[in-house]
Amino acid sequence: MRFGGASGAWVNAREIELVLSLLPPFQRALDLACGTGRLTQVLAQRGCAIGLDASRAMLTEARRESHLALAQGDAFVLPFADASFDAVVALRVLFHFADVESLLREAARVVTTRGVIVFDTYVWSPRAWLPLDPARWGGGVFVHPPAQIERVAAGLGWQVARREFCFLFSPYVYRRLPLAVVRELARIETRLPARWRARVFWKLERASQPQRTQRLFLFFSGCSVAREKGSPP
Repeated sequence: MRFGGASGAWVNAREIELVLSLLPPFQRALDLACGTGRLTQVLAQRGCAIGLDASRAMLTEARRESHLALAQGDAFVLPFADASFDAVVALRVLFHFADVESLLREAARVVTTRGVIVFDTYVWSPRAWLPLDPARWGGGVFVHPPAQIERVAAGLGWQVARREFCFLFSPYVYRRLPLAVVRELARIETRLPARWRARVFWKLERASQPQRTQRLFLFFSGCSVAREKGSPP
C-alpha cells in the first residue's frame, strides 16, 4: 500500500537515501520501529544492525529476511543497556506520538557519547486535522514544528547537527501518482521555500559540553588574573 509500484519504490528509495545521508559510519545501529525491515536490511549492509518493533506481525514479515537481527519491544522502554548503539534511526515513528521528548530521551539513553539519532517529523499533514481511513492507516498523526524539536533536543542536552526538509505532500500522495508526476514534484520542490515541505529529516548529536566548560574555565581564569593585577572585578 505504501511502497508498491514505481512511485512507491521511488518514495522508499528517497526516504532511505535521506537517512543514509545523515548517518555517519557506525558499528552498531538500532532501527527503531523497523516494521517490515526495509531500512534494517540497508543498515545491516553497513554494520551491525538490530531492528526493533512492538508489532509481532511486522516482525514476522521482517523475518522473511532471515539474516536480520530483530527484537520485539517498546520504544518508550527499550530493552537495551545504556550506550549500546552508535546510531538510533526512527523512520516514520515520531509523528505517531504527541510526546516526542520521552521517545528521544530513551533513544538518547542507548546511544554512545559520540553517537547520533536520526528521525523524521511532519511539519504539516492533513491527517493531523482529519484522520483518513483509520482502520487502514492508523488514524491521525501529530505535527511537530521545527522549533519544538530544537527545544526538546536542547532540553535533553542534544543539538541539531543537520536537518533536511523534504516532500511537498504526504508520501502516500506520491504513491498514488504516476512516476513522471512524482519526479516533476521533486523538481518543483527544490525551487520552493523549505518551510512549504511536509516533512523534516533530523540528525541529532550530543551538545559539545567540553567546549562550553573550556570557555567558562578561560573566563574565570581571566577574572582571576585581572584581580591579581589589581583590576576591578
